[in-house]
Amino acid sequence: MNARNKALNELTALSRFVFCSRNSTQAEWLGAALGKWGTLLQEKADVAELLSRIVELNPLLVLLDFSGIEQVSDHAGVLSLDSLGTTAHATELARALGKTIPTLPLVAVGSMAFPEGTIAALRAGVSDFIDVSASEDEARDVVQRVLAKAAARAPAPVKRGQLVTLLGVRSGIGTSTLAAHLADMIQLRNTSHGGKRNSTESRVALLDLGLPAGDGKLYLSANGNFDFAEAVRNLRRLDETLVHTALPRSPGGVTVISLPHSLSEMRTVSHHDALALLDRLRLYFDVLIADLGGFTNHEFIANLTGAADQVWLVTDQSVGALVSLAGTLQELNGRHPDDGKRHLVVNRYDDRFGMAASQIAERFKLPLLATLPERTLKLTSSANRGKLLHEVAPHDTYVKAVDGLIDGLLSHDETAAHKHGVGRWLPKILLRK
Repeated sequence: MNARNKALNELTALSRFVFCSRNSTQAEWLGAALGKWGTLLQEKADVAELLSRIVELNPLLVLLDFSGIEQVSDHAGVLSLDSLGTTAHATELARALGKTIPTLPLVAVGSMAFPEGTIAALRAGVSDFIDVSASEDEARDVVQRVLAKAAARAPAPVKRGQLVTLLGVRSGIGTSTLAAHLADMIQLRNTSHGGKRNSTESRVALLDLGLPAGDGKLYLSANGNFDFAEAVRNLRRLDETLVHTALPRSPGGVTVISLPHSLSEMRTVSHHDALALLDRLRLYFDVLIADLGGFTNHEFIANLTGAADQVWLVTDQSVGALVSLAGTLQELNGRHPDDGKRHLVVNRYDDRFGMAASQIAERFKLPLLATLPERTLKLTSSANRGKLLHEVAPHDTYVKAVDGLIDGLLSHDETAAHKHGVGRWLPKILLRK
């Protein structure tokens, strides 16, 4: 068996190719050419949204439109007056993908009538081309060759940690408290024997991005000032040694990355750099818990939730929280359709408060993941002692509820590791002519 067919040896109808272009005629042609190997999805958005979308779609390969051709009808196309603008978009996306997902194969879709596009693609690091005037067989040959090369140089699959986003629908409903308990209890479970910690090896990271800023770091008594913006700025230097020495760490071993003291620093953090940071951190931790309680940048939230393995929307039974939940879902749905990762967590739950958790879930069409009991007094009391509740009352009903969440989370660990390994970009398929 030759190298090409050895690398591509299992046909799957679930394989996906993504074509980033507004030209539907070209998309239809490519879809027909690649249709027997999988599904071609056409995506039209800005670079930041496309990055999140591509991570979410998990494609075999991405095709970028460097053709300079603008569709003017269902059957014709002309060189666009904005050819350089669309080429600049493709160039920016190619460079962002090369930085964020370096193992993802890229192919330029070009036109002999627009050589500037070919030059731009080469400068952006894309060296394989499909000519829009070529035959479908030639397009398939290019895709075969690119996937075979990528499979040959792909390293062995690497286990990557799960990313779980806790999206609190508003400030003050206990999202940061939940995130801190969840992170510390997972860390305790991973590094303990007989109920006592015997290692401080950090297996869990808390992305403490909720507002008010720094609550998670406070609850976990983490020391250090290396924040999220600084981590993004040092992305090139962020290896295992730096991760486990420079980043703040709680006494129990949870690594905590908080918002900077001056939130204005977050304006310098691009969305694709933030996604690149998350992808890097997954190499070094089993679980990443992202606390977004009260965070207000909707584009950032959409990108982060798009890259997450699970999205937990956290609310309570108050009218204000339920109104905020409706607004949050509207924002999410406006940017990305529901992909089955979203679940509902009802915090501070008490049957006497009114609407039942099942009614809330039904009203908002969300699977109910868990209810966490109203334990404000106990949680506040333990926090005032500088402790988490499981440290002072390990059999409390709140602790038991969080334990149940962890059971479900860790049961999906192997699935998440498979999904986010390097091999996710290169499933082995046989491309038969």
